[in-house]
Order: sequence, then structure tokens, then C-alpha cells
Amino acid sequence: MPWNDQSNGNGNGSDGRNRSQRPGDNGKSPWGNGPQGGGEPPEVDVDELVRNLQKRLGGIFGGGSGGGKGAGRGGKGLGGLGLGVIVVALIGVWFFTPGSGWYVVNAEEQGVILRFGAYNRTELPGFHWKLPVPFEKALKPKVARVHQENIGFRVSGRNVASNIPHESLMLTGDENIVDINFSVIWQINNARDFLFNLDDPVGAVKAVSESAMREVVGKNDLQPIITRGRLIVENSARDLIQTALDEYGAGVVITQVQLQKADPPSRVLEAFRDVVNAGQDAETKVNQATAYANDVVPKARGDAAKLEQEAIGYRDSVIAEATGEAERFNLIHGEYKKAPQVTRQRMYLETMERVLRGTDKIILDKKAGNQVVPYLPLNTKKLQNPQGGR
Repeated sequence: MPWNDQSNGNGNGSDGRNRSQRPGDNGKSPWGNGPQGGGEPPEVDVDELVRNLQKRLGGIFGGGSGGGKGAGRGGKGLGGLGLGVIVVALIGVWFFTPGSGWYVVNAEEQGVILRFGAYNRTELPGFHWKLPVPFEKALKPKVARVHQENIGFRVSGRNVASNIPHESLMLTGDENIVDINFSVIWQINNARDFLFNLDDPVGAVKAVSESAMREVVGKNDLQPIITRGRLIVENSARDLIQTALDEYGAGVVITQVQLQKADPPSRVLEAFRDVVNAGQDAETKVNQATAYANDVVPKARGDAAKLEQEAIGYRDSVIAEATGEAERFNLIHGEYKKAPQVTRQRMYLETMERVLRGTDKIILDKKAGNQVVPYLPLNTKKLQNPQGGR
């Protein structure tokens, strides 16, 4: 029959079906026996292509043996082996290419692994492996790096800082305006929160810092802010910023807030500087007066104590001397009562001894009468008593 050729030649199978014919026609095509008959080309069957691909991949583990048909299957197995090797090589490259399979987390980083876009785990610094893209993806935020946000000023060319008016001008508690430039130093302390809780964590740090500083400045007067209260403002702003960011779950820690400048507006800056200088001069004078008082008062107290001790000593010596003289007089008076004549004579002699002890003396014998002419030396130096005696 022209539509059912039962021959086994020309590549036909044992069932008499031409392998080049379309599936399901049972070899009864009215256009001939396939391409050899010069008829219309067969349609492509996707299921047949998948089965052929599976057969070729199966050839990696060995083909058939013996006969012409075995040889044909062996040829297909050889082609499948090459295709399988290519597929395995591509899979190996996919799994083990740096960044796709294995990856390295540096010392200042943490590895945050996303599995199908959702958080899965956090890796510490070192060598790690993950499922390749698109199954898992690694994000590596730098958690040890110190970040700084400048608020109120920007650095232009040649490191010249210029103010940003809407950020630097703030209203104080006593209704004055202060021009403030400050920096916020921060680090990442929770990589997962930093990456996923906020859309723009860096912008959030800057916005929260400006808002917190305005609140702190609004609760304080101008004078402490620009003079002695700068440290209080810095610490208060840091605590307030940290509290707000913790409520947002930003995953950052504020290490320091630094006031770069805190001055009145430029139009009144000179007047405020004069006031500050006057206050500093007054404080200097007070310190100098305090130092002088601390130097003079102890000396005066020491001199007063010295005079007091000298007076006490003089009083005690006079009292003791008077007491001794009185006691001596009492003793003499007692002896005088016992022998008045002898006591008078003794007192006379002792008195004359004291009076005549330092004087030059000329003794004349009254028995000589008028026969002796008194002699008075003319050398006045001998008559002078250096001790004041007469």
C-alpha cells in the first residue's frame, strides 16, 4: 500500500514506523514515507524533544551495546555525555564562583544573608558559603566603620565650611537665635535592623539629630549654650538622638555629638563677644581677689595669733615677776620683824653696793683733819662712769 510501507530499511524501526514521520500518523501519511519521499516536513513535537534530551543526558552513565541500533544509541550517548559535562561545568561555575557561592566577610563587616529576598542569618567576619544567586544573596554592611553626619554646615572647596541657614539657626529658650554647627559620630550596632527597618537610615540619623538638637537648644538659654554649657548640650542631644533611633529600630549607636560652633547670629556677634569678654574679665578679677584674700587673710591670722601669744607670755612673765617680788618682800618683812636693826643695816649696805658698784671712788680718812689737801684729778675721762653711776 502506498501509505503503509512495511519495509525496515532507511532508518525505520522494527514496528515499521518511519522515525521521521509525525507522531500518531502510524506511517500512513498520504504524502509519502517522510523526507525521503520529498513530502512536507514534519511538525516539531516539544514532548519528543524533552524525551530526546533526557535520553542524551542518560548517555552520561553509558549507552547501549551491540548491533546497529545499539550503535545508534551509543552515538546519542556520546553526544549526551558532552552536553552533560557542559551542564555540570556550568552548575559548578554557578555554585563556586566568588560572590555566587562562597564569599568573604571582611573584619569591619557583617554578612547578612537573604534567602529569596527575606532575612535568613547574619555571618561574622571570615570565609563563608551560601547558596548561589538567585536563591541567596549576601549584603555586607560595614559595622566597624565610624560614620559622621555634619549638620548646620557643609564643607566646600579647599575645606572651607559654609553654613546651611535652615539647619544652623535655632531658637533658644530665652527667645534668642543661636548659630550652631555640630557633628554626630555613629556606628552600626545591628546590621539586620540597619538594613531592613528604615528605608534611609543615614537620612534618619541626620533628621533625628537636627530635631533633637533643636529640642535641647529650645530648653536652654543662649548664654550657657555659647559659654559654659556646651558639654551639657552635647550630652543631652546625644541621649535624645539615641532614644529616638532606638524607638525606630535604626540599628545604630551614637558615640558622640560635637558642637563645632555655637555663636549668636553674625549681626550681633560682636556685641555678644563684648559681653562674654566682660564676663570673663569680671571672673578674672574675682579670681584675683580671691587669690589675694587667700594670701592675706592667713598671714593676718598668723600675725594676730603671734601677737596674742606674745601678750600672753608678757602677762605671765610680769605676773610671775610681781609675784616673786611680793614674795621676796614678804620674806624680808618677816626677817625685819625678827631683827629690825640688823635688817636695816643689811638693806643699807646692799643698796649702797648696788649704787656705788660702777663709780670711781676717792676715800678720805677724816682723822687726818685739815693737814691733808683734797686732790681732785683733772682728767675727766677717769671721772666718767661708762655705766651711768654717780
